[in-house]
Amino acid sequence: MPAGTPKAAHFAVLGPDDNANASALFMGEDFTDTELGFWAGETQTNLRLFWLRARSWKRTRILGACLLIAGFAAAIIGSKVALPSAIHRADKSEQMAGSIEVLEGATSNASRANAKDKTKLIPDPGMGWPTTMFWPRLFCFSVMNKDNAQEIATMKMQIQKQIGIAACERFVVLSGERIYLGKGHRWDNGTAVDVWSWVNPARPVAMGNLQAGDDTNSFKNTEIFINAWRILISSKALEGTDWAVKVDPDAVFFPERLRKHVKKLSWGTQTKTPMYFKNCNFHGAKLYGALEVFNAAAMQELSKRMSECVQLPWGRWGEDEFIDKCMERLGAEAKNDFALVGDHRCMSAECEDTWRASFHDYKSERTYLDCWNRSRKSEEYQKMMKEGHFFCCSSSANPQDPCNSCNPGASSRPGKGWCGSSKNQCQGCGASASWCKQDDHSKRNVLA
Repeated sequence: MPAGTPKAAHFAVLGPDDNANASALFMGEDFTDTELGFWAGETQTNLRLFWLRARSWKRTRILGACLLIAGFAAAIIGSKVALPSAIHRADKSEQMAGSIEVLEGATSNASRANAKDKTKLIPDPGMGWPTTMFWPRLFCFSVMNKDNAQEIATMKMQIQKQIGIAACERFVVLSGERIYLGKGHRWDNGTAVDVWSWVNPARPVAMGNLQAGDDTNSFKNTEIFINAWRILISSKALEGTDWAVKVDPDAVFFPERLRKHVKKLSWGTQTKTPMYFKNCNFHGAKLYGALEVFNAAAMQELSKRMSECVQLPWGRWGEDEFIDKCMERLGAEAKNDFALVGDHRCMSAECEDTWRASFHDYKSERTYLDCWNRSRKSEEYQKMMKEGHFFCCSSSANPQDPCNSCNPGASSRPGKGWCGSSKNQCQGCGASASWCKQDDHSKRNVLA
C-alpha cells in the first residue's frame, strides 16, 4: 500500500471484526506498508500485540482528548459525564462520538440559555444617555411653558445632543399640551422612539409682586408644580432611581457633576432618611428653584403625604418655596450645598466653574450651548492645569515677578473661576493680570 494511505484504508486491512479496536487509531499517524502488511498477515497473537502497542502510545492520547472534552461538557451543563473505564473496553470511537454529542448538546443548551437570560433593551421615551458616571441613578424632569418658543427649542436641543436632563438615567418633560421633542433610543432595526412632553394641565399663572404681598417676584406657579408632582408620583416614573431632580428649562445642567455632590449621601442606612438640598445662602439657607434635588426616601414620603403639603398656604408662593416648606412639613433633612448652582441672583458663579452642577439662567438655545461649551472647555483646562500647574494672577505684590508674589485671593485656577479658565480670559481680568505656570525644572512659577 502506498505511503500516505488514508486511515480508513488502514482499518480495512484488519478486517471488519477488528474494526472496532482499530478505530482507536483514527486520530494517530499514518502507518507504513510494512506495518500494515505485518498486521494483516499475522495471527491473532500478532493482532493482540498490535492492540497492546496501540494502547501503550495511542490510547493515552485518545483518552486524554475524551477526558478533556467530557470535562468541558460537564462544566457547561453542570452534570457528570461518564468517562472511559480502564477495565471497560468499549469502542473508543463511540465514546468519542458520545462525548462530542454531549459537548454539542451542551453548547446548544448554553446558547439557548444565554439567549433566554440576556435582557433585551427595549427603548422607551424616558430613557436618557448618562455618561462618565452612572451612579447614583438620577430621575430628572423639567416643566416647560408650551407658549415659550425658546424653552421648547432648548428642551429639544438637550434631547438631540443628549445633554442636560437627557443625560440622566431617566427624564421627563411636562407642558400644558403634548409637544414632540425629538428622537429617543433606537431599536435594533435602527428606528428610534419618539419623545413627547407629558401633558400637565394647569391654568395660566401671573407674575408675583413682592410689593403686593407675594413671596416671589417670579411666576406664582405652585399649582402647576403640584400637578406635575402628582403626575410623576402616580406614573411610578420615579421608582428605581436614587435621586429626583427638577431642572428649569433655562438651567444648564451637568448630571455627572450632581452625582459627585450627592454620591456620599447615596449609600448605607442614610438613604432611608428623606433628604433634599438648600442651594441658596441669602438671608439664611433657601431652596432656589433652578435646581431642586431630593432623594428617593423624600419622594416616597411625598407620595404618601402630598395632601399635607397641599394644605399649606401656598397661594402667594413660588413653586420652590412650596416644595421647600413641604419638605420641612414632611420632616425631610435639609442639606446645605451652596456650590450646587451658579446663578447671578443667588450664589453667583460663571460657567467656567467645573464643580457647579448647574448654571442659571440661559434662556435661549444659543446661550445655553455657549455656557455648556465654556464649562466643558474649562474642564479641559483644569486637566491641563493639573499637569502643567497653570493659573491666573490678577494682582501681585511684585510686578517684576507676579507669578511668585500673587496677592492672597488673586489666584484663579481653571475650573475655579472665569479668570483662570484660559490665558485670554486671564488677560481680560485687568491690566496687571498674569497667566502663570510652574516650571518643571526650577519648580518656580513663571509667565506662561
